[in-house]
Amino acid sequence: MGQVVLVSNGPGELYTWVRPVLEELRRARPELKVAISLVPCQFAAGHEPAIAATFAPDALSTPAQYLRAAARGAAPEPLLELAARAPGGAPSRGVVVGLGGNGALAVALGRRLGYPAFRYSFEPYWHRGLAGLLLPDERVRKRALRAGAPAERTAVVGNLVADAVEASAPASAPGRPHVLLFGGSRDGFAVHLVPLLIAVVDRLAAALPGARFVWPVSRLLKPETLAAGIAGRHAATLGGVAGERQGDVVITPSGARLELVPEAERYAHMRAADLAVTIPGTNTLELGVAGVPSLVLLPMNQPELIPLEGAGHWLGLVPLVGRYLKRYAVKLFVEGLDVPVSLPNRIAGEELMVELKGRIGPELVAERALALLADPDDLSRRRRRLAETMPRPGAARALVELVLERSGLGAPAALAAPDLVAEAS
Repeated sequence: MGQVVLVSNGPGELYTWVRPVLEELRRARPELKVAISLVPCQFAAGHEPAIAATFAPDALSTPAQYLRAAARGAAPEPLLELAARAPGGAPSRGVVVGLGGNGALAVALGRRLGYPAFRYSFEPYWHRGLAGLLLPDERVRKRALRAGAPAERTAVVGNLVADAVEASAPASAPGRPHVLLFGGSRDGFAVHLVPLLIAVVDRLAAALPGARFVWPVSRLLKPETLAAGIAGRHAATLGGVAGERQGDVVITPSGARLELVPEAERYAHMRAADLAVTIPGTNTLELGVAGVPSLVLLPMNQPELIPLEGAGHWLGLVPLVGRYLKRYAVKLFVEGLDVPVSLPNRIAGEELMVELKGRIGPELVAERALALLADPDDLSRRRRRLAETMPRPGAARALVELVLERSGLGAPAALAAPDLVAEAS
């Protein structure tokens, strides 16, 4: 019996990376035992074990179990128990595949289990001890090589986002048009953004009587953030308005309906959508893969509210002057951008998503949305170019083939297309 351990950390990675890979493993090699090992992560929401359990792995270990086992220099108990159920004791062959989280944790787990460790990543970080670094495209691979990754241990397998989107059936009963709105996943910004989205829906509904407005709500948002955003506690920031929540629907001041759906349903709605309104982030790539022309907003009404990583975040925490320091840092960052803020525009090198930066209010957003929807030829052009330039499905198949072959577990019966795996020479 062979064992494949998929290491991950958060809801996004579980749905977008782990599920397509696990499903491909089940399709290609049903006799293999597949486990999910969740590792500690500062960005985890706490729901990861429950989400992973819905994939029905043969074994599942939690971040707490990982930490307890690591303190003893061992692997988590559920993984050891799965190995012990094999005929004759532990399986002679196995592999660890990092699909999110710190790559060093996947390497350490592989060492404790005696398995080679691979890692899939959008970032070209090499960790000593990896058997292979698997990457979404040649551009990222070149960055990995420049950063010191061994050429013979890097490979391009494609973008798993495309597999995750493709695997979802379109949502039933789409509106005419079907419009998606994303409120973000950071509490400090979402509480200001949500009233803007409610105001945009209020305006659009008057001109689009057959429309269906849907908000896939991020799991990372706290309930109190959701409540405060809908209540319009900070509506003045972006000129938004309050709504009234009735179950899973927000009623706007004029009576329009904004549906709240679980984040796990976002791909189904993307595949049915005509237009989306979002902010920069991974959502833009997912929407691009689904072929959804979108408005991508970067509001600069109060720059200090925009989430920044690293030093930019800590600037905002400096007593008394933090707000002003961060506002200045954000303005410098945005004004210095020489690349688009939406990932599809970066990838394609052309404006396929409409980017709105600067002072933004509901009138501007609604006006641009209606202009897009009123031009079917332009919408068709954008959809066509997204289909031509965005990543295509096939990454899960290519990844599984490569990992099984290099780990000694054997290649699956159905081989990936030659252009899906570009190994380093």
